[in-house]
Amino acid sequence: MDKNQLSEGIVYLVGAGPGDPGLLTLRARSLIEGCDVLVYDHLANRKLHDWASAGCERIDVGKSPGRHTMEQSEIGEILVAKAQDGLKVVRLKGGDPFVFGRCAEEMLALDEADVPYEVVPGVTAALACAAYAGIPLSHRDFGSSISFLTGHEDVAKESLRVDFAKFAEVGGTLCIYMGMSKLEEIVEKLLVGGLSKDRPAAVVSQGTLPGQRKILAPLGELVEQARVGDLSAPAIIFVGNSIGLARSSTWFDRAPLFGRRIVLTRASGQKSKMRSRLEELGAEVIDLPLIKIEPAEDRKLVAEVFAGIATYEWVVFTSANGAKAFMEIFFRAYSDIRSFGPMRIACVGESTAEVLQAYQLDIELISQDSTAEGLAKELIGTDSLDSANVLVITGNRNREILVDVLEGVGRAIVDTLPVYQTDFADVLEAPVLSTFLKNGADAIIFTSSSTALSYVEQSDDLIFEGGARKPILCSFGPQTSKTLKENDLKIDLEASHPSTDGLIDALVEHFSASG
Repeated sequence: MDKNQLSEGIVYLVGAGPGDPGLLTLRARSLIEGCDVLVYDHLANRKLHDWASAGCERIDVGKSPGRHTMEQSEIGEILVAKAQDGLKVVRLKGGDPFVFGRCAEEMLALDEADVPYEVVPGVTAALACAAYAGIPLSHRDFGSSISFLTGHEDVAKESLRVDFAKFAEVGGTLCIYMGMSKLEEIVEKLLVGGLSKDRPAAVVSQGTLPGQRKILAPLGELVEQARVGDLSAPAIIFVGNSIGLARSSTWFDRAPLFGRRIVLTRASGQKSKMRSRLEELGAEVIDLPLIKIEPAEDRKLVAEVFAGIATYEWVVFTSANGAKAFMEIFFRAYSDIRSFGPMRIACVGESTAEVLQAYQLDIELISQDSTAEGLAKELIGTDSLDSANVLVITGNRNREILVDVLEGVGRAIVDTLPVYQTDFADVLEAPVLSTFLKNGADAIIFTSSSTALSYVEQSDDLIFEGGARKPILCSFGPQTSKTLKENDLKIDLEASHPSTDGLIDALVEHFSASG
C-alpha cells in the first residue's frame, strides 16, 4: 500500500454523549461533518447521522440484547481497514468512549495495526441523566464519593462481574450502567452488603431524551417500582443518600410538550423549523414521510423564463421546496448571484424566505400566514401589480388561486415556472413505521393537502396495534382541514393561523388543557 495513502487515514473514537444532540462536543460535530465513514452503535442518537455528508459511508455495528451485529474483533478490523484505505473514520460511541464504551479494545487494535487515532470525550450517561432528572450525585452532607459501576460489560454475558456487596461498604453514590436486566440481583447484593432498604435510589430511563422517565424509591422498593413503571434499558441506576434530595419534577420535564410524541408527515431530508421548535418544547418528534419532493423542470420553459428574467418585476415563491429547486436551476444557468436581476421577491412564510436569505437576497414581502391566499392579499396591498410582470415559482400540486387572484384582482401578467413535483411516499418504506403503529403517538401533523391525501390513500397500512396511543389529527390551515373533512377524517386541532408558530401554539394550548 502507498505510504502516503496510509498516512492520510485516521480513526476518531468519538463520544456521542447520552442522547440529546445538544450535549455533543463541537469537536465531535466537526468530525462527523467531515468524515468519510461513520461507524456507529445503537446508543448514539440517529439524528447525529444527519450531520454527515450525503456521500459518507454509514456502518451499523451496534449491539443490543438478543441482537449482535458483529463481534468486537470485527469492529476493530473495520476501523483498521477503512483507515488503511486512506479514509477519515468516525467511530461514534454512546456516552464517553472510555466509560464502559470498550474504547480500550479498539485502541489496541489500532495500535497493533499502526493506525493513527484520536479520542474525543463525550458526556457520560450517568452525569447527564442525573442532571436532566434533577438528581444530585454528591452533597457535602450526604456523600463525597461517586462510583461508576456496570451491571455487565457485554450483553452476551449473563453473570454480574462486579461484587456489589462490597461496593455497599464504599458509601457515597453508586451509578450503575447496563444493570436493568439484573436489577433484582443487584439490589439483593447491595442489601446483603449492608445497605439499608431505606437508602434513596432512582432509575432514569431514556435519559436526556424527550421520552425520559424516572422513578425515585427506597432501595428496598426499587425493583417493584421499576416493574410498575415499566422502565427499561437504556437506563442508569442510582443509589446513595444524595439521591434523596431529588424531586419528582425537574427543569427538564416541565417543558410544555414533554413526554408528547408528535409525528411530522413532511418529506424526508428536509430541515424543519417545526421539528426544532417542538423539540425545544420537550416533544419527541418522529418523521413519517407521506410525501416526497423531486426535481421536475421543463428545460424549454426554464430557458424561456431565464432569457427574460430581467423583465420580471416580482418573483413569488410559494414554498421552501420551490425556492431551493429554483436556486439550484439558477446557478446552473448563472455563476453570479447578480444575474438575478432587479426583481422584488415575495415569499409564503418565514421558512421559504430563509432559503433565499441564505444567498443574501433581500425579501420585499413575507406573508404572515403561510397560505397562497394570504400572500396574494398582501401582494395586492402593495399597489404594484397593475400590468406588472410576475413570475410564480410552483410545484406540480400548487393550487391556482394565487395566480387567479394576481391576474384577476391585481391585474398582473403572471408566468408560472414549475420546478419540483410532490408525489406520495410509500409509508411502508418509513423506518419508524413499525414503532409508530406499535406505540402510537399523541399527535400527527398534516402540513399540506398532499400529506393528508397520502394518509388517506395509505390508511390500510396505518392501522395501530392494540394498546397504541391514538394520535389527534392536526391541520396546518383551512385548505388542509378541508381535504381532511372531504375524506371523512375528524380534525382535532387546527392552527390558529397557518404558520409553524400558529400550529405549535395550538398544540401547547391543547395539551396544557388536557393535562
